Amino acid sequence: MRYGVLSDVHGNAAALRAAVGHLRSLGVDGWLCAGDVVGYGPQPNECVDLLSDLGAGCVAGNHEQLVLGGLPLDRAGRLARETTGWTRAALRDDARAWLAALPATLRLPGLVMAHGCLRDPTTYVTTEARAVEELCGLRALDPRAGVLVLGHTHRPWRYQPWPGGPVLLNPGSVGQSRQRERVPLARFALLDLDRRSVRFFAEPYDVAAVREALRRNGLPRACIHVPPGRLRAVPRRAGTLVRYARRGKLP
Repeated sequence: MRYGVLSDVHGNAAALRAAVGHLRSLGVDGWLCAGDVVGYGPQPNECVDLLSDLGAGCVAGNHEQLVLGGLPLDRAGRLARETTGWTRAALRDDARAWLAALPATLRLPGLVMAHGCLRDPTTYVTTEARAVEELCGLRALDPRAGVLVLGHTHRPWRYQPWPGGPVLLNPGSVGQSRQRERVPLARFALLDLDRRSVRFFAEPYDVAAVREALRRNGLPRACIHVPPGRLRAVPRRAGTLVRYARRGKLP
């Protein structure tokens, strides 16, 4: 089974289309999204439509909870507080219903998926110790699952502390880069469960079009690119981070 693995799309439809198009060219059997389909970006309905049309297995992230009122805004950072109201107003009723139906965790043959961690979508799993704790939780939840898919950190990571044991996989963020790069890239992964292999990608997309959509809707440019040191930075230490494959080429 080959999965296209997405996360943290954040209302960036151009980045999502680029990720889906690239993964389709490689061949996938199914689609996974580890949450935060909306929030920040200017195209929440389009992102919901695309993932729904794909039949993607998806979980609710903290931004789904913010938009739907499950989390108070005082639990969010400044950029989220500034933009959540716009997202709430922009969502169509059917898109809102689709988001409201998303589970906190998703169990499929061979894998389990959540957003931040197995118990809380707001928790960042960025250290080896925290990752080991989550993988122990995975064993307790589903001993047959070999992969735990998480999002939330916006940083790609594959971590396997025990030879032959379960793997933690974070594909990085499709729609809001938190890397030091001049032009933001869409990050995602290809998971082959049968071969127990993962390929990571960082691909270009139509950034200019998304920035124009942000401008048109009165949203900050930071909605699609928050380099380290701006706003509330994500902790950078995360075990051994993968290197990125740009334009489909692995290093």
